Amino acid sequence: MVHRFSITLTQLSYFTECAKTLNMTAASQELHVAQSAVSTAISHLERSLGAALFIRQHSKGLILTAAGEALLRDTHRLFGLLSDTIETIQADQEEVRGAITIACFHTLTPFVLPQLLRLLQERHPNLTVEVVEGDSEENLAALRGGRAEIAIGYDLTAPDGIEQEFIAAVPPHVILHTDHPLAQRGSVALAELAADPLVLLDLPDSREYFQRMLQEAGITPHVKYRTKNYEAVRSLVAMGCGFSILNQRPRIEETYTGSRTVIVEISDDVRALHVTVSSLAQVERTARARAVATAVRELLTPADSASDM
Repeated sequence: MVHRFSITLTQLSYFTECAKTLNMTAASQELHVAQSAVSTAISHLERSLGAALFIRQHSKGLILTAAGEALLRDTHRLFGLLSDTIETIQADQEEVRGAITIACFHTLTPFVLPQLLRLLQERHPNLTVEVVEGDSEENLAALRGGRAEIAIGYDLTAPDGIEQEFIAAVPPHVILHTDHPLAQRGSVALAELAADPLVLLDLPDSREYFQRMLQEAGITPHVKYRTKNYEAVRSLVAMGCGFSILNQRPRIEETYTGSRTVIVEISDDVRALHVTVSSLAQVERTARARAVATAVRELLTPADSASDM
C-alpha cells in the first residue's frame, strides 16, 4: 500500500517555527526564508487539512487554534521520532545532535541554566539548545503546546498528562535585612514574623505556596510589596521593606542595592519544593531530552547541599 500525504515536512517545519514565535516575520527570519514562503506554506497546510491553524491578528501576531495545538503536539512527536531514527542510523550512535527547546522556571534560570548549557555544550557539541523562560503555568503551556520538549521547574502542582522527575529537594528559608531583631538567630518560627510586612515573590503557584505556608503557621500575611523578580525581592528585604520566604540560595549575600540580606532557617515543619524535569507523559523522551535530564541530574545530585542552589 502506497501512503500519499498532502502535507510536507517543510510545511510542518515552517508551521512549528510560527507556533513557537507566534509571528510570521520572526519565523521567516529564524528559518532564513522569505516571509511570503512561510505564509504560503501555512496557507497550503491549512487548505490540505481543512482547518485554520492560526488566528491572524493584524499587527499583533498569531494565536494557535485548537487544531493548531493538536497538530503542534503531534508534529513535535513526529519530529522527535524521526530525529531518534536518524540518530540510530548515523555511524556515531553515542552522539546527540539536533535542536531542543527547554522551558525553565524564571527563578531557577540563573541558578541552573548557565551550568547546564555549558555542560551540554561540552558533552554534546552538535546539540542546539533554545530556552524559553516562564512561570509554572507558562512552562506547562509550552510543554502542552509543543513549544518546549522538556521543562525545568518545581513541583508546585501535579498537572495531568505531565511526567515529573524529582531531582533535588530545596527547602524554604526566611530572608531578613541585616538589622532585623531576628537576623542573628539560627532559625525562627514563622509565627515570630506575624507582625512583619511580607515581600512576596508574586508568581503563579509560587505565591500560593508561600501564602499557604504562612497560613498553616497561623499567620495571615500582610503583603506590603509584590514582585515577580527574585532579585527585587532580595533588594526590597535588604532595604528593610519587610521579610520574605524563598527557596533558592545565592552564594552571595549582597543585593543589587549594595545592601545585604540574612538567611535564617525555618523551625516549623514546612514543605520543601523539588526541582523537577518535566515532559509530556504520553510522549517518549527523545535522545536530546534524555541528555538534558541526565545533565540536570548530574548538576543537582543529592550530594549537593540545598545551600548551593
